[in-house]
Amino acid sequence: MSGHVEITEKRAGAVDIITVRGRLDAGSSEKAEERINRVLDAGGTNLLINLCDLDYISSSGLRVLLAALKRLKRDGGALRIACNNPQILEVFTMAGFHRIFSLSSDEATALAEFAAGP
Repeated sequence: MSGHVEITEKRAGAVDIITVRGRLDAGSSEKAEERINRVLDAGGTNLLINLCDLDYISSSGLRVLLAALKRLKRDGGALRIACNNPQILEVFTMAGFHRIFSLSSDEATALAEFAAGP
């Protein structure tokens, strides 16, 4: 079932939230990247990506997240990731991304961290 992904967007105050469900792999990473870039092109500077319902992430998916982080840092913004799936967190750890990204266990915690500042 490569490439099955559901992406939704919403806004909470000054934070854009993108929720990704399913699989973020080579078959779906382009769709995710387009949605993230659309939010950023519209002026989004605080982005929360909710991966709590993500079943699988590949290196293609990690690349999309890293590109978003680099763009936001360049533009003075912030990116936080909400994820409580042990398998996804293990991929982040194996790739060393747990040191690069601000990870929270759920969306509410990540939103609170935005409010608390950098």
